[in-house]
Amino acid sequence: MAQESFMDLLRKNLSEKDFSRMMAFTAGMEPERRAVMLKFIAERETLAPAVGTEAPDFKLPRLGGGGLVQLSSLRGQKPVALIFGSYT
Repeated sequence: MAQESFMDLLRKNLSEKDFSRMMAFTAGMEPERRAVMLKFIAERETLAPAVGTEAPDFKLPRLGGGGLVQLSSLRGQKPVALIFGSYT
């Protein structure tokens, strides 16, 4: 996705205030870091599964050890919430 079309997508989907805040935040970054961050966001937003579609299967280690858990092994059971973030 070209950077221009991604910026248009952000402008369309963010509030004016959030878009301005993001632009101000990225303007203060080193150009190389800004390019890497915007590329990451663009790829995340364009390659992520669409809302309402089935999540792709994956495996993750269980907390506290005990092997791996695979998402597909939970299908048909109660919903699963996956929360990703930086806690630094």
